[in-house]
Order: sequence, then C-alpha cells, then structure tokens
Amino acid sequence: MRKILLLFCLATLLGMTAAVAQTIKGKIIDQAGLPLVGATAQIVGTTQGAVANRDGLFEIPNVGAGTYKVKISFIGYQSVTQDAQAGQMLTITLNDDALDMNEVVVTGSFDPRSKLESSVAITTLNARNIDMRAPRGTGDLLQSVPGMFVDNSAGEVGNRVIARGLSPVGNDQIGFTYVSLQEEGLPVMGAQMGFAVVDMYHRTDLTTARMESIRGGSSSIVAPNAPGGIFNFISKTGGPVFSGSGRLTAGVYNNGNNIGRFDAEFGGPLAKGWGYHVGGFYRNDAGARSTPFAANVGGQIKANITKQFKRGVLKFYGKYLKDQNTFFKEIALQNDLQSGFTGGTDPVSITNSTTFIDVTSPVPLASEYRPGAGAANPNRIFDAKKGIQNRTYAVGIDYQTDLGKGWGLNVKAKHSRFDQDYIQYQGNITLPVVPSLIIPNNQGYLQFGAGALGSAGTYIGAGVPQPFAGQLSGSFLPSLLSPTYYDAQTGEVLAKVNFALQGGLPVGVLDPNVPNKLGKYLLATAPLNMFNQTTDNIAALNFNKEIGKHSLSFGTFYSQTQISTQWFADGVLSTIGANPRPVRVEFPAPRALPAAVAGVPSLAAAFGPLYGTGNYQATDRNGMVLHSGLAYTVTENTSTLNSLYLNDVIQATDKLSIDVGLRYETVRQTGNKQGWRGGTAVGGLGGLDGNPFTTFDLGSRVYNGRVFDYDKSYNADGTVANADVSGDGDGFQFSYLNWSAGVNYKLTDKSAMYVRVSRGNKAPELDYYANNFVNIPLDKKGAIETSTQAELGYKVASKKASLSVTGFYSELKNALLQLFISNGAASFFTDATFNSTRTLGLELETVLQPTDKFNIRAHATIQSAKYTKLLYQQTAGSVVAADFFFEDFSGNTVKDIAPVMIDVTPSYKIGKFSPYLNYRYFSKRMGNRRNTIELPAYGVVSAGIMADLNNHFNVSVQASNLLNSAGILLYGGYGLQGTTAEDLAVGGVKRPDGTVIANTDITVLNTLGAPSFARPILARQLTFAVTYKF
Repeated sequence: MRKILLLFCLATLLGMTAAVAQTIKGKIIDQAGLPLVGATAQIVGTTQGAVANRDGLFEIPNVGAGTYKVKISFIGYQSVTQDAQAGQMLTITLNDDALDMNEVVVTGSFDPRSKLESSVAITTLNARNIDMRAPRGTGDLLQSVPGMFVDNSAGEVGNRVIARGLSPVGNDQIGFTYVSLQEEGLPVMGAQMGFAVVDMYHRTDLTTARMESIRGGSSSIVAPNAPGGIFNFISKTGGPVFSGSGRLTAGVYNNGNNIGRFDAEFGGPLAKGWGYHVGGFYRNDAGARSTPFAANVGGQIKANITKQFKRGVLKFYGKYLKDQNTFFKEIALQNDLQSGFTGGTDPVSITNSTTFIDVTSPVPLASEYRPGAGAANPNRIFDAKKGIQNRTYAVGIDYQTDLGKGWGLNVKAKHSRFDQDYIQYQGNITLPVVPSLIIPNNQGYLQFGAGALGSAGTYIGAGVPQPFAGQLSGSFLPSLLSPTYYDAQTGEVLAKVNFALQGGLPVGVLDPNVPNKLGKYLLATAPLNMFNQTTDNIAALNFNKEIGKHSLSFGTFYSQTQISTQWFADGVLSTIGANPRPVRVEFPAPRALPAAVAGVPSLAAAFGPLYGTGNYQATDRNGMVLHSGLAYTVTENTSTLNSLYLNDVIQATDKLSIDVGLRYETVRQTGNKQGWRGGTAVGGLGGLDGNPFTTFDLGSRVYNGRVFDYDKSYNADGTVANADVSGDGDGFQFSYLNWSAGVNYKLTDKSAMYVRVSRGNKAPELDYYANNFVNIPLDKKGAIETSTQAELGYKVASKKASLSVTGFYSELKNALLQLFISNGAASFFTDATFNSTRTLGLELETVLQPTDKFNIRAHATIQSAKYTKLLYQQTAGSVVAADFFFEDFSGNTVKDIAPVMIDVTPSYKIGKFSPYLNYRYFSKRMGNRRNTIELPAYGVVSAGIMADLNNHFNVSVQASNLLNSAGILLYGGYGLQGTTAEDLAVGGVKRPDGTVIANTDITVLNTLGAPSFARPILARQLTFAVTYKF
C-alpha cells in the first residue's frame, strides 16, 4: 500500500512538474515551404520566445499549462499571431512583407511597435539583405538607409556618416558625430576623440542577425548624443537545436590585390532554458588601393549566453576584436579631378593609388624627452607598415522581464576597453622643388626648420643686434637656395638646385648638369603616430508600465568614457607619384662668417661653428622633419553622462497614437593636457640633438614639464590663477533637455501617416579641448550643439508593393568650425567659430514585388542643405594674427552632401539562383564651404548572383563598383603652403583692402602644373563565397 501511495505521489509530482514546465514547439516556413532560419516566436505580452534554427524549428521552454498567443515574425515577412496550447506543435507559414511594415522594431522606441504603427522613419536589414549589399565596412552598409550620405572612400574604417544634412561643419574625420552606432541596444562607445572613432571598433559578420535604424525622430530621447539617428546591430542567439554556418570568401580588387576571409557562427542549447551562440571572422585583405603591406588583417570573436525564463530573458555577451586597418587618404589628381596626377615621378592611378610612403624611422619620444639626457632619451619607432592597430574587448548583460500587472523591466550594462596604435598619414602639402624666399608661401622645404637660418628674427630672438642679425641671415641665403634632393632609401640624387641672382634678387635654379627626376614639386605629409587607450562603462535601466491607453517608459542612462591620448605628428618629404618614396634634403654650409660679425668675439664664438665646408641636413636620414612638431597632444580625458527620460505612447483610438518624450542630460568633461616647447627653446639653433647642422628638429616639440587642467587658468610661472574658470565645478558641465513629440494615424490596416517634431542636443567632442589648448588655457567652454527636426511621413503596404515617403526639416546650431593650417614649423588651428545649417529634404523608400520571383528595393533622397551661419577665419597665408580676418559664408550650400541620392536594387529568383543588380547615384555637390569647387556627379553599379543549392550550401559571386567608377567624395585643395581647400576662388581670395592672397586664384593655380588632392571612391572588388549551413 505504501509503495502504491509513493508511486501515486511521484506521478502527481511529475505531472505537476510537466504542467509548469512544458514547451511550445513549432516550425516556421515561407510560402514555398522553405524553413525561415532566424524567425522569432514570442509569447505576446512577455519577453519569452525563441529563434528558429536552420530547419525552421523553434521551442519555447518553461511555459505553464494553458493557451497562449504566440507572435511569429521575420524581417521581410508579415507577422502573424496564433493561439497555441502548451505542449502543442505548430506549423506557421509567413507571407512576404515587401517593406517589412509589419515587423516589430525595438530600436529607437521604448514601446516596440511595427513600422506601420511607429511615428518615426525606420529601415531594417536582415542577414540576407546585408549579404546582398556586400559591404566593405560598417559605413558602407549604412548607404542602404535613406537620408544617409556615407563617405567610405577611406576604406573599411574611418567612414563619415551624415544623416539628413546634419554634417560636422568643421571636422571631416569624425564620421558618426550626430548618429549613434550601437550593438545589442547600447552605443559601441560612449564618447570618441580624434581618430579613435566608433567604426574603428565595429565589424559585421555572420553573427549579425539584423540591423535596425531610425532617422531623426525619437533618437534624441532614446539614445545620448544621437539627434541624427540610431543604427543598432543585433546578434544571433542560440536556439533549442545546435546549428550554425561557415563561409569562405575569396576575392580580388581592381589593382590585383587579393582578399581572403573566413566567417563562422554556431549555437544551440546548453541546458534547460539556456542557449549559447559563438562566431566571428578572420580576414587578410591586401587593400583596394596599393600599399606595400596588407591593408586589413585580423578579425573578431563574439559570443553570448541566454537564459529564457517564464517572464523574461537574460543575456550575457562579449566581443574581442584585434584588427590591423588602413585609412586611405587623399591622392594627387589632375586639376579637373577626372584622372591621376602625371607630373610626378610616376603617374598616379585614380582607382588604384594611395599616398603611402614606406618609412621606418626612430623618432624621439617627445613625452619622455629630458634636456641633457642625450642618447639616453627614448625613441618611438614610426613604422608605416604597422597601419592602425585596433584592439577591443567588451562584455555586457541584457535582462528583460515582465514584472506583472503591466510592469516591465529592462537592464543593460556593458564594459569595454579600446586600445589603438594609430600609424597613418594625414594632409598633403605641395612643395616647389625650387624654393623661393621672394614669392609668398613658396618656401618649399625651408618651412620645416631650415628657413630659420635665413630669418633675421631668429638671431634677434637670440639677442643679436639688428645689423648683425641681417648679415647673418643674408649670409645663409645662397646656401638655403642650393638644396640637393636624394632618394632616402637608395641615395640616388633626384634633383639639385643652385643659387643665382636674377635682377639683383636671390633665387634658385635647377642645376642643368643633374637630371631632375622629381618634376616641379615634392610632397610633404604628416606621419601620425597616435596611442589611444579608452575605458568605457555604460548602463541603462528602463521601466515600462501599461496604464489604460498609456504605455509609459522611464529610466536612466549612464556612461563614463576615459580616454588617454598620445598624439605625435611629424613631417616627411617624398616624391609625388603612384609609389611615393621618401626624400632626404641637404644644403651646403656658408663658407665664411660675415666680416662684421667675425669682428665681435662673442658673436664669432656663438655663430662661427655654423660656417665651414660641411652640409646641413634639412631632413633626417629617412626624409622626416619636425619630430612631433606638427602635433604634440598628450592628454587625459573623462566624459561622464547621466540621463533621465520619460516617454508616453498614448493609444488615443484604434487608429491614432501619440508619442511624447523628454530626456534630461548632464555631461561633465574633465581632463588635462601636457605643455610643450620647441626644439629651438631646448637647444637654440642646435635643436633637440644639439647639432646645429641638423635643422629638421628646430621645430620639433617635446614635453615642457607642465600639465594644464582644462578648466583652470595659469600664471606665467605655471601657478594656478583660477581653479574653476567656468564656475561649474570640476571640468566643464553641460546640461540640456531633449524632447520629441509624434503622432501616428492609421488610415487603413495597410497605410498610415505620421508627424514628429524633435529637439536634440549634443555636448562638444573632446577634440575641442585637445585642439584649442596649445600651451594657453581655454578662455571658455565649448558650445552645446542643438538640432531641431520635423518630419511628415506616409507609409503604405500591400502584398505587391510597399512605400514610405518622408519629408524632413533639420536645423543644426552651434556647430564648431576649426581648420588646421599647414605652414611647416608654424602650423596651427584657426580660432573656433560656432555655426548653423538648415536642410530640407524628401526621403522615399519602396519595395516592389510584381511577381513571386521579381523584387525591386529602392530608396532616394532629395535635399537642400545650406549654411545659415558660417564664419571662417581667413589666415591669408600668414602666421601673424594681425593679418587674419573673418569671412562670412552664410547662405552657401553645405559641402559634400549630394542634393540627389538614389539607390536601386532589382533582383530575380530563377530556381535556386537569385541574380541582382544595384545602382547608386550621387548628384553634383560642393567640395568646399566657399562653394567655389564643385564635385562631379557619379554612379556606381554593383551586381551579384546568389544560389541556395540545397538546405546546406549557398554560393555567391558579387562585384562592387563593377564598372570601376571614380567619383570624388572628399576634396582637399591644392595643398599649397598656408592655405586650405576654402582658400580658392576664380580671381583669388581678397583681403579687406582688395589685394589678392597668394596661391588662391584657381585660374592661376591651374597653370602651375601642381596637383589637386582628393579622395576617390574605392575601385572594383570581385568576390566569390561559399556558405555551409548545419
């Protein structure tokens, strides 16, 4: 009897366990009966769900007995909601949804809704859409989003992304200024600085399940510093059955360089309710432009572990990236920007060449230089072949749960570390082979230190009386105008210049007995050696509450980003051509000290050693000059952001919903920067090394022993004069309120209209402090940038077609403009001005499905972007502040932004094969802020064919830029001393007195035979890929 009773109790217990721990299983297929891998099944009103495996099967564990509503969704298909019993096996067929109007999107919304129900502009891409784009990098992929202008000409990383005309007025390097790049719903990094920009640390691979983006709208409420939009990459997670895929990709660029890449991902169950997913990639990419080393080598690994609860889901995730990359810079072109420059040592190819100088050279480590230490001072090694070394690790947690009684909770947190060793080149300066001390701003190599010997001011500054200073400087003119140029690697003489008098004026003339192998010009560029270390912590807490017709969301967001920088920018001289080579420069010492100077014993003793039979070295043996002289930026920075937000979605009627939100943010930025002093301040005319016959280090910069806090002012002796210049505590504090309000009205079950108005704000980038604090404390903190946006949209969906039309208005205020003026050892940043832009535009996005086999995806943007306020500090080719004046470019068209952008992709399914064609068009646009340079329109054709051979194998052949178009994305000017791309006009740029500034008349410049510098789009890429799914 006792045994029978025990068996009965055990059976009852098992039954109760089964009742509270059952599953809902099913299979998700398309209209053709094929499994939809990655489709989601979710119990309505909870976060409990599952993802379909390669066979379309899913399993939702840990459900109690009863009937549930299960929502099945997949990008590109119409979602369905079906009743299901615990323990039941479902079979669900999804129909095509051309523009994914019924897809539920979690990005940019506190209350996940379908596109049709949302009062924001949304674009989504699933894994197959991403594959079809064959993106060369994150930025390249974002060209698939309407309203986005993307400059991906720098290569896989360092792309510029401009949303709805919200363009950085003064910084062409920080590419994600007004948009937020996210992974798993959190920003990749909380703040960026210099070249440590966000897309350096993000890659797409087979672990990516989908990308969701919103433009404008509620992005200012949902994410920090993101008035332009959000791009959220969501990773795959493990399902109830082990499955995965692997892909081998091989390819070739137009220049013959090869690409090899391997991707893999797999996942499955760990234990009851637990799943895992692991994946990543490794690739060796020689590069779209020719360099003496592989442009992109490395990869990443990502992993996550998930736990499904009855009321929620918990996810732990991590990422490790180690990658070497290359940032392609502007190249020398003919002045019409249609072909490569031919006036150098070898012709430049507009499609294949880059400005890369193969240099490996020891350089004094300026931050640790100590006077008197001599050879004991440490060096850093500039090795151009190292490229950009990016390393990242990140770990995060995401917990979502249904608390009951209409309450929901979502907690996200992430810790990241970013290390970057950045070695690249920046800027282009055209140097005449024959230097001049008469023609303004044509000093050639002399601007990099040697010219100091020919300036009376150098000697007057050393205490020499005026008459003697003039004689000393004059005695050096024949030598300075007699340089000899050598190939720094082979020692070959490339050109020689001799001193002469023409009309009584000192000039240089080419030596007729030495063949000139340089042409008319040399190139000078800045080798950048930057070390950036970033620690980033982000956390977000969000509560949801359903109260009648209200869906309330409120919470807090926190991020703290700590960035340590060591930025050193040197100079290097090289040939101009497809394969630039470093150039070493010498000039002879004057033979005898001027007689009057020799008659003064103290002067004879001080300056006599400068004369004799030797040669002066204007560059080091590797062609480098100004060690750390173009930038010495050693800083410690912390940006701390705290946000509180509240959002309410009011379902006023079945058709009308109202969405309003507020976000209050406080940003505190603190930091310090090391002071520096120049080579002449250390060792007079002996420079850093104490050798007066080496002039390349006279303009070098080294640590001066002082560290300045950003928010303090200092006395001349370095003591603190004011410990808080802004009066707001430690560092600088910025506080502002963002708001957004939208209305969505469903006209029918298939169409809707919406309107939204938003105001977003953004604290200054940390670069503001680095660029403005040059041994002189800041006199004021940066301005808060403010964007105001309005949009009116219409969406319609049917079985055969979907359309989204959005008219938008964007206004940006307090945008910083500050440009770098390259003038050799006297290079500097212009004074900051704060400016405004306005953009009016129309976005169209459509998918046409005339038959089950034929599909057309297209989007277009028509826009007009203007500077409503733009002040530019004109330096007039001078380094004397009294010569500067301001010009007003208000009313001009915003540079780089194409008024018309079109992207069309037709595809057709023929049995197992799916060929497609993609065409992108970019209209004419302005290349500079003055609007005197117009960049030509261009189009790019890409194509491919993908084939699902069976349930396991997929193959694809893809061609990007199939016809090898050569459009221009970034214009850099003529590269002449003391000018920027803004200093160009037909007839020249005039001073207030009406005189023309040298080197600014486009008509004259086009007769000189000098190149123009610009960055063209990337050339053709062909790839073949094989994917195996298991």
